[in-house]
Amino acid sequence: MRAIVTATVFGLATSLLVGLKAAFAADGMTVARDWLVDPTPFRAQAELATDQAQIELANGLVRRTIRLKPAAATVALDLLVTGESLVRSVRPEALLELNGGSCQIGGLTNQPVHNFLKAEWLASLRADPAAWQCVGVNTGQTVARFPWKPRREWMSRDAAWPPPGVGVSLAFRPSAETAQTAPKEVTVCVHYELYDGLPLFAKWLTVSNGGSATVTLNSFVVEQLAVVEPESAVDGPASAFRSYFRNLEVFSDYAFGGMMTGEALSPAIRWKTDPLYSSQVHYERQTPCLLEAAPPQGPEIVIQPGASFESFRVFELLHDSTDRERRGLALRRAYRALAPWVQENPILMHVRSAQPEAVKAAIDQCADVGFEMVIMTFGSGFNIENEKPEYLAQIKELADYGRAKGVALGGYSLLASRSVDAANDCINPATGRPGGMRFGNSPCIGSPWGRDYFRKMEQFFEQTGCAVLEHDGSYPGDVCASTNHPGHRGLADSQWTQWKTIT
Repeated sequence: MRAIVTATVFGLATSLLVGLKAAFAADGMTVARDWLVDPTPFRAQAELATDQAQIELANGLVRRTIRLKPAAATVALDLLVTGESLVRSVRPEALLELNGGSCQIGGLTNQPVHNFLKAEWLASLRADPAAWQCVGVNTGQTVARFPWKPRREWMSRDAAWPPPGVGVSLAFRPSAETAQTAPKEVTVCVHYELYDGLPLFAKWLTVSNGGSATVTLNSFVVEQLAVVEPESAVDGPASAFRSYFRNLEVFSDYAFGGMMTGEALSPAIRWKTDPLYSSQVHYERQTPCLLEAAPPQGPEIVIQPGASFESFRVFELLHDSTDRERRGLALRRAYRALAPWVQENPILMHVRSAQPEAVKAAIDQCADVGFEMVIMTFGSGFNIENEKPEYLAQIKELADYGRAKGVALGGYSLLASRSVDAANDCINPATGRPGGMRFGNSPCIGSPWGRDYFRKMEQFFEQTGCAVLEHDGSYPGDVCASTNHPGHRGLADSQWTQWKTIT
């Protein structure tokens, strides 16, 4: 009876859907395609206007419009599915501090109000004479953030890498007005990507030093967007505003310190109040409607002559619904495109003893039942930091044994949430001593011990042929106030350099 009822309900639903489609067709209307069901029609394109005054990145779902004349600035971020416009005020494309001086990258002035932006105002907007000016535009395809080769036997579907789409790069140089104070031979490129079949943008910066002297990048802001507020509250703190009303979800690969998704995992993503928005409803002007993407501190990186610096990436996902399930599906689709390795799903076994006979027995059992991975787990006696030749030879024999049976072998290593010693642990800037980090005590990745740890890990995988690293702690976002660690100069660059090492 249950099967009959289910079939009947399904048949009624199908008939209703067919009837609705027929009704739309009879009225000359078309049923819009849902990108979550079929993303193939939504191909990303970058279109430069015939007068070269602006460039658009669009894929039928979303559109970002960047004005190029009289200066470069984002003037629209539109959700085409719903007709929603998210940008209410023009801001610079990026902000930097170089050699202690502030640098505004692009931007337009003369907007009469900052709670909305009309298309007819664009012609009257002016270039900021103090801002760096756009000197070149390049378009092309998306680029891979790093090389990746999928393990096809662990994936249920093929995954494209990099995710297909279009890319646009704008090059900026100091204007004549700022040439006396800004580094003259520095070029800042602002990069954008839009992906096929996704309402998803990416943005990042590169800073290239073409001069003969070093340049210090003290700080940077990858993205600053003055966004239409999703709700209007008269009073209360900024923390009381509800982020789930916002149809712009922003996250970054500058992520550490937790296991949550989205903005909760991205310390570089901040929603701030906007001092220019004088007509907002909030009595104390505390509406969090100004998006900024910047590292919490630093990076305080010295860029050598002829070298370049690359920032982290910011990802902007535009939601077409407030429905929790649909938003979750959209975020999942975005992660699968940006990090397709999350779809590798090997069946694994943790073996509690790293003794050779126990590991071989585990490999045999896994091969018998179809498991694909064995991990010598915490407390098993496995030690990735042991670089004795006889130990590495023993592990290589086990890895070869597993490979012959189609089972990948690897092991567990603890990086953070332990103490090495006072010379190598992260130094708390408040006390000048170890302790007080994300997990209490933690070694600094930039310390002599940290550098040796990664050397030992690389050596281990090269000499044993193991294929799995279970990395506990990894990098939790700790800072370090030490001034004698070889991997960083002091507190200001300690977070960036440790994150860069772990990536």
